[in-house]
Amino acid sequence: MLAVLHTVDYAVLIAYLVAMLAMGVWLSRKQTTDEEYFLGGRRMPWFAVGLSVIASLLSSLTYLSEPGEVWNSGVTQFFGKMLAIPLEMLFVIVFIVPFMMRFRFTSAYEYLEYRFSRSVRTLGVVLFTAMAVLWMGFVVFLSSRALAEVMNIDLLVVLLTVGVVSTIYTYLGGLKAVVWTDVIQVLLLLGGGLFAIGYVAWTTGTWLPQWYDAAGQWLQHAPAANLAAGQSRPEPAAFFDSSPYVRSTIVTVAISMCVWHICTHAGNQMTLQRYFSTKDIKAARRSFITGSIAGVVLNLMLMVVGLALLYFYFSQATVSAGGVLDIPLDGNLDELKRRDRDLIFATFATERLPAGLGGAIMAALLAAAMSSIDSGINSIATVVSVEIKRHQQTEDAVGHTHRAAQSHVKEARWLTLACGMFITVAAYGLSFLPAKWGAIDAMPRTFNAITPAMGGLFLVGVFLPRVGAKPMMASIFLSLVTSISLGYYTEIGHWLQSQDWLPGVGYADPNIALIGGTATGTARALTQVPGISFAWIMPCSLTVLMVSAWLLSFVIPNRKDMAGLTWQTRKQPCYLVPDEA
Repeated sequence: MLAVLHTVDYAVLIAYLVAMLAMGVWLSRKQTTDEEYFLGGRRMPWFAVGLSVIASLLSSLTYLSEPGEVWNSGVTQFFGKMLAIPLEMLFVIVFIVPFMMRFRFTSAYEYLEYRFSRSVRTLGVVLFTAMAVLWMGFVVFLSSRALAEVMNIDLLVVLLTVGVVSTIYTYLGGLKAVVWTDVIQVLLLLGGGLFAIGYVAWTTGTWLPQWYDAAGQWLQHAPAANLAAGQSRPEPAAFFDSSPYVRSTIVTVAISMCVWHICTHAGNQMTLQRYFSTKDIKAARRSFITGSIAGVVLNLMLMVVGLALLYFYFSQATVSAGGVLDIPLDGNLDELKRRDRDLIFATFATERLPAGLGGAIMAALLAAAMSSIDSGINSIATVVSVEIKRHQQTEDAVGHTHRAAQSHVKEARWLTLACGMFITVAAYGLSFLPAKWGAIDAMPRTFNAITPAMGGLFLVGVFLPRVGAKPMMASIFLSLVTSISLGYYTEIGHWLQSQDWLPGVGYADPNIALIGGTATGTARALTQVPGISFAWIMPCSLTVLMVSAWLLSFVIPNRKDMAGLTWQTRKQPCYLVPDEA
């Protein structure tokens, strides 16, 4: 792809990066206490916290993949997401936010030690750190690769720019810098999508009805396409199909998104730390509602962007003498390759939008990446600093009482730098992901493979009081095995067949991979190993965790005092809960 950005586009990108660094410097004042650096003094405005939460969760992966998903399945996946919202909002508002806000923790994983044991707390920290590292590495790599391709810039340059800038302003300003830069980044995300929608509407003289009709025509044409290697057939998602090999249905997407949101709000320090930074439960609830509404608006906007771009290109399509449809996508993208569909929005911005607006879209893409990276870096630094403080408090028990009162801001800043550097380097390793996966398919097979285990720790702790530490540890192991087995089912099957441990079994699904092999010199016919849909991975993993923990609790019952530590015992006196809570 050739770069078509103008000087003014690069000026917009540089201005955005400088502004983020300047905000970090400005907010670095008075960052001297742990509570100021980690939690903004617990005085952060609820609206800013809400926008920060959605900025962190809606990464550049979503910003790239949602418009591309319209080319995959029309608007059906968006309907699945909207179906999940009422249930997940009700659960988080009624149960998660008020319960966790009672304790006034700095790190969410402090709860796990009181509820289970120190070992379970350590496990929670390890799970979160692994998830955050994978998440941020994935965000840095995918967004940087997209920017590098559409702008014809070396991947290393983009990786360093995204990683270094977000690390520096997070290092300087702590959670305040994260929250307020996230607010600006949400505005950029909205502005970038609205620019694209307005441009297509203005230049074509069309609007949503025509765009929706074009999506239907595209999905009718696509199944007739003669797919070559590396291509995937677009098709609308059915309402429900019980087969685990069907990529997505409205119901399975709804269930998967509901599980993801609940686990993320129950056990992810990135979100819980935001709520801890507000002054009380009422403000935390307002933050959650603000973030949820902003999430719906952003996802709706990105779906409309996808419809607009599909119409823009599909309306220019020509049919060859052989009946082959030719869609003139910019940058020589192939609309039948799932990975290329994720790049359509970014390529459109650089090729079609007026000078300056293309740079604004690229800035929005950078903003989406940085909003996830800064959150992850800050949260990891917070969690690790709290763990260091815990060990110092252990030493205090033998006489060194002065150490617990120390500020850990300096340590947290060094941890922030180290984490940012590691994430930037680690992003290279994700280039080995299978090319056939798009962004949406890859998420549950990488960082979101850990999300059900991480969220399940808290869900079991809050709602299953009979479960103790040992059943919890065992069920976490089973949950991770489930995520990995389902996520890499095809690859595992391939390896088992290569070892002659798995007999060949035929499947009729045209989307599954063909795998061939030989056994002890005897020719063996081609066999097929199906891939489990990404939408089943997280729900199955969480179900295994909850059920196994409950069943194991009958073998090894919990004998700890649960007063105030579970939903059923929340009204019993607990020394961890301040009187005003």
